[in-house]
Amino acid sequence: MKFPKPSVISIVFVLAVIAAAIAAGCTGTTQTDSQRTTGHATSPASVSPAVITSQPGTGGTCSPVTITQTDGKDVTLTCMPKRIIAANSDAAEMLIALGAADSIVGVTETTKNVSYIMEKIPQAQSIGDWQTPNIERMLSLKPDVVISYASSKPKNLDQITAANITIIYLDCYRLPKLASDARALGTLTGHESTAEGYAGLVENTTATVMRGVAPVPREQLPEVYFEGYSDFTAAGTGSGSDELLVMAGGKNIAANLSGSSPKVSAEWVVAQKPEYVMKVVSVKESRPYPELVRVMKNRIGWDTIPAVQQDHVNLFNSGIEYGPKSYIGLAYTAKVLHPDLFRNVDPGKMLDDYAGRYVAGTNVSMPVYPSTI
Repeated sequence: MKFPKPSVISIVFVLAVIAAAIAAGCTGTTQTDSQRTTGHATSPASVSPAVITSQPGTGGTCSPVTITQTDGKDVTLTCMPKRIIAANSDAAEMLIALGAADSIVGVTETTKNVSYIMEKIPQAQSIGDWQTPNIERMLSLKPDVVISYASSKPKNLDQITAANITIIYLDCYRLPKLASDARALGTLTGHESTAEGYAGLVENTTATVMRGVAPVPREQLPEVYFEGYSDFTAAGTGSGSDELLVMAGGKNIAANLSGSSPKVSAEWVVAQKPEYVMKVVSVKESRPYPELVRVMKNRIGWDTIPAVQQDHVNLFNSGIEYGPKSYIGLAYTAKVLHPDLFRNVDPGKMLDDYAGRYVAGTNVSMPVYPSTI
């Protein structure tokens, strides 16, 4: 994206903002403003977010860019970043989806193992573990900015900031924030039009599903036991799976338990008598889906559960449950729970469209099992 040649006034303005940030002691850190926007960049003249001045390798004059992070806090960079480290695999996929693949210079080791991402960004180098990225590797890549999870910040964050590495927080994986995170990345990289189209798709799908289940009385919503990666770890209130399940018209039997990932027992699940059992499966899982379902159905006492008796046990690939494709996961979940209400919704076609329009290869793995939806 080309910018017009800055005027003397604009250059003076930028220098004044930078000087104010340095005087406030915020150079190289991510400070925030009390205002929250809808996800679009706001003019630095209308709000007072902190200005991040650590922008190596920009090579010339530029204009400030302001975005809203996942936590709702505004942050301004003095220049649009050209070199980005995606310390978050979901942000890496979304950057590719928006057309900013060439800007990615670094990714985590987890992302390096995702073939449909890495084949689009062969230039990206590993910075190690996403929880404790390697500082030396990050510095060697001369990033303008590092994108990390807002909900799970790096454990060595103090070392990252001490190294004067600019870091911002965009989750890009939880459905309620997916559209705003996409708009933020679009503004950050100059791909606003593509981001707006994607965000509209997310919002329209979400609205369609929620509108479809709205007439169903709460007492008639199907009760669901939703299990995380680990056996007998339920998706509690506040988890991504809980948010998606509720939007899709399901009643989470673990909603009253404390924590977002409460541990439960086989006996507890039996006592709740859920009508549906759902489980999100990690990309690291090597066992075939049919075997996983068989093992779950054979848990002690589970033959008495309505979900098992009616063959309502479904597995969800983590890539469809979380991340840029989670709006499609919402459609799959709604169709599993309310097949009659969503007879005309085709999640498989939605996934094919995403692969054709945004990130090729994302429709290869089985998203949901059984796949007769």
